[in-house]
Amino acid sequence: MARKSRKNLPQPEQAATSALLPELEEAKMPAAIYGRLSVEDEETEESMETQIALVQDYINRSRELSYVDTYFDNGFTGTNFKRPAFTRLMNDVRQKKIKCIVVKDLSRFGRNYLDAGEYIEKIFPFLGVRFIAVNDNYDSLGGKNASDELIIPFKNLINEAYCRDISVKVRTQLEVKRKSGQYIGAFAVYGYLKDETDKNRLVADEYAADVVRDVFAWKLEGMSPQDIAARLNNSGILSPMEYKKSLGMRFATSFKANPQAVWSANAVLRILKNPVYTGILIQGKETTPSYKVRKRVTKPESEWAIVPDAHEAIIERRDFDSVQKALSLDPRRSPGDSAVQLFSGMVFCGECGASMVRKTVPSGNKKYVYYICAAHKQDKSCSPHRMRDEALEQLVLDTVKQYIRDVVDLDDILAMTDTAPLRTAEAQKVQRQLDKKRSEHERLQKLLMSLYESLADGIIDRDEYARLKQNYAGRCAECEKQMDALQETLTQIGEHGGGHREWMAQFRKHLNITELERSIVVALIDRILIYRDNRVEVRFRFADEFAWQTDILRRAQIREVV
Repeated sequence: MARKSRKNLPQPEQAATSALLPELEEAKMPAAIYGRLSVEDEETEESMETQIALVQDYINRSRELSYVDTYFDNGFTGTNFKRPAFTRLMNDVRQKKIKCIVVKDLSRFGRNYLDAGEYIEKIFPFLGVRFIAVNDNYDSLGGKNASDELIIPFKNLINEAYCRDISVKVRTQLEVKRKSGQYIGAFAVYGYLKDETDKNRLVADEYAADVVRDVFAWKLEGMSPQDIAARLNNSGILSPMEYKKSLGMRFATSFKANPQAVWSANAVLRILKNPVYTGILIQGKETTPSYKVRKRVTKPESEWAIVPDAHEAIIERRDFDSVQKALSLDPRRSPGDSAVQLFSGMVFCGECGASMVRKTVPSGNKKYVYYICAAHKQDKSCSPHRMRDEALEQLVLDTVKQYIRDVVDLDDILAMTDTAPLRTAEAQKVQRQLDKKRSEHERLQKLLMSLYESLADGIIDRDEYARLKQNYAGRCAECEKQMDALQETLTQIGEHGGGHREWMAQFRKHLNITELERSIVVALIDRILIYRDNRVEVRFRFADEFAWQTDILRRAQIREVV
C-alpha cells in the first residue's frame, strides 16, 4: 500500500521550549489518539504502529495539544461504531477527560458515510470536541469552508464505497470456499480438529470422536439426553467448551451458565442433531443482509452450502438417521426408569390412528402392563381393545426375526442375479420423464416472465394478469413437486438398486437376535399398529426399498425365463 505524502500535513508550530510558562502548558487541549485496523488491513502495509507513530508525532509538535491516551480497535470493521476502544473513548469524552480526537485519516475513523458524518458534524461539536484527521488536512477547530463542505462528505462516500467493495469480495470468497467443502468456522466442531496443514479441513480428534460415538450409542440404547449428560459428567469427561479450553483455545460460548461449563441435555442434543458427524459439511445457514446490518438472518435451505463427504465421518449415516427418528419419538419415561420404554412413541391404534398408551393394572400381588387406545381412554371414541406388553413384545420379536430373514434372502439372491440392465432401463425411463418435466417447468417460467410485459403493453388487464399469474404459479409448483419425486426415484435407483444396498446391511447385522432392544426397534421399525382383534401389524423402515428391489428381482427372473 502506497504511503500518503506528508507534504500537505498541517504544520503545527514548533514545540515549546523549557522556558514555556506553566499557565500556557496547562492551557493545552487534552488530546487522544484513535486508530483502527480491520481484518482486511492485515494484507496491506497498514499497521497499528504506523498509525500511532504518525499521530503521536503530530501531537508532540503541536503547541495546542497535550497527549492523554491512545484508543485502538484492532480487527474491527469500519462499517459501524460498535467498537470497544471507541466506546471507551466516548465515555472519557463525556467525562471531559478528552477534548480533542486525532486520527490518521477519515478511513481509520469509520467507513460508514452517515455515521461518520453524524459524529463529525453533530455529536463532536455538541460535546465540544475538536476532531483532526491528519492525512486529510481536516481540523474542525478551523471552522468549515467551502472545500470541507464538499471534500469531507465525498471522502466519507469513497470510504464507504471501498468498504462495500471489500464486503462483496469477502462474501464471494467465503461462498466459494463453502461450496468447495472448505471449513471456514473459527473453531472446529467438537469431535474434530482443524488440519495442521490446512486450516480449512476437518480431521477427527480421536478422543472427542470416541465421546461422540458413545453419545450416539447411548441414545440408540434408549437413554435420554439428560441421562447421557449426567453419565458424561459422572465419568469426568470435559464438556465441549472446557475441552477446547484444555487444548489452549480461547473459546467462548453463549451457552455457558456456570464458572466451569458441564455437560447439559442441550449440549448432548446439539451433538445428536449435527449431521457434520456423518461427513457432510453444511455451512452458510445464516447471513447478514448487508455490510451495514450486522443482525444475522436465516437463509432458505436451498441456499445453504451442502457438501457430502467433505471430511472423515465419525458416525455412520444409518445410525445418525436412527437417532433422528428416536429423537422424534415420544421421549416420556415411567417414574424411576433410566431409559426410554422399548416401544415408546411407536405403538398406534390400527382402528383410529391414536397412540396406544401404557397402563399398569394391579391384580392381586401382581401388576400387569397393557397398551390401550388413547382415544378410548380419553373419550371412548374408539373400541376398548388392549394388549399385554409381554405379548406385544413377543409378537414384534417374531415378526422382526422373520422380516430380517426375508431381507437377507433377498440380498443374497440379488447378489447372484444380474439386475443391472433392468436398473439401467428404469433409470433411463425416469430420466426421460425428468427431462420432460424440466422443459415444461422452463416453459411455465417463461410464460410467467412474459405476463408482466403483456400487462405493460396493454395486451391483458390487471384481473387477467392476476388470474394467469396464479394459474402459472400453481402449475410451476406442481411441476417442481413432480420433479423432486422423479429425482428421488433416480437417487433410489442409484443408491439402493446397485451394490450399495446399505439398508439391507442394517437388517443383516441383526440376523441372530434373540431379544429386542431399543436400538434395534428404532433402527428397523417405523411403527406398530394394534387392531381390535389383537392383530398386530409391524411397519418396517425401508419398506419401499424392499418392495422395489423385490419387483426388480421378479422382472429379472421373468426376463431370464423368457
